[in-house]
Amino acid sequence: MGLITNKVRKVTGIFDELSLDFVVLVNTANISYFTGIDSGLMLVIDRFLNTTLIVPRLDYQRVKDAVGAEISKLIGYTTVEVPQRRHDEELFVSKELGDYLLRGLELKPSNIVGIDNVGSPVAKELNSAGVRVIDINDKILGIREVKDEDEVRLIEEASRITEEALDRVLKMGLEGRRENDVAAVLYKEMISNGADDVAFKPIVASGPNGAYPHHSFTGRVIRRGEFVTIDVGAKYHLYCTDMTRTVSVGQVSKELRDMALAVFEAYKKAVSHVRPGVKASEVDSIAREVLSEYGYGQYYIHSTGHGVGVEVHEKPAISPSSNEELRANFVITIEPGVYIKGVGGVRIEDTILITDSGSRPLSKYPIYLF
Repeated sequence: MGLITNKVRKVTGIFDELSLDFVVLVNTANISYFTGIDSGLMLVIDRFLNTTLIVPRLDYQRVKDAVGAEISKLIGYTTVEVPQRRHDEELFVSKELGDYLLRGLELKPSNIVGIDNVGSPVAKELNSAGVRVIDINDKILGIREVKDEDEVRLIEEASRITEEALDRVLKMGLEGRRENDVAAVLYKEMISNGADDVAFKPIVASGPNGAYPHHSFTGRVIRRGEFVTIDVGAKYHLYCTDMTRTVSVGQVSKELRDMALAVFEAYKKAVSHVRPGVKASEVDSIAREVLSEYGYGQYYIHSTGHGVGVEVHEKPAISPSSNEELRANFVITIEPGVYIKGVGGVRIEDTILITDSGSRPLSKYPIYLF
């Protein structure tokens, strides 16, 4: 049984629970999760788990070669049939993508459709035709939370590529380099080592720029006596990873050392509490309590982590407001941080697999603070 077939089987429970006739996915990340394709426009699944994947016409042949027979029907979408279709090309021509459901599948008001974006043009077309539409995005995201062995393997490979890139950068040395030069090396190394792409734009935040959690790298020159926060992740076969290391350039001040040691302690304690059955909000609270004890509570301005998969930010949120319990085979990040304007910042982050009895890191690069 192929990877696509295995993934599609996971929606069986949604059909049964909501008495659906069709599941329709239009969110790119959801389509990528089920098909392994990065350019899908719409995936339609019927009660018998037959699949119809609609892609832009210009991607039709590429996708056909990639998915083979695992998709029941592949259709190229275009608004104008110019040039005329080839004998081996199946097209749907319309000004509106949702017309395929109404004309191609002949959906009627008696049909019930689960869709992952009720605000999309496709959902609005169905509503206008009287077809009952049910929001299933949370259920799809719930399916994506639990990773299988193949997904874990891909995230581990993305992590390996990321770590090799970071190692290359650190061995080259940071002092005297511009932030954007460091970012360029990270990009090059990840792609050269097999990444499809970066999971997100790398963060290279030196000195006072470290006070900005989502700093965008600049031409600032990295100086001795500073911290540099590098947040980086590769994407491999559509799966992401996410890792942050803060490293010193030479000897840093006691103020920066104290910040770093507090964050490291928060990181270790939070990771030690990651296991099935623990509330995500409890893990966040543990990291927050440690930083508050050291006097940095007001400078911890984001959540403690998030899920990782075909998107770098997925469910669950490891945050104060989360109502979720952690489960085996979730892949999450733990990333406490402290950010003080005019001084700098520290963040430590790893991507972690939750196991039956605890957790294990998927990103394994050593934590060198000083």
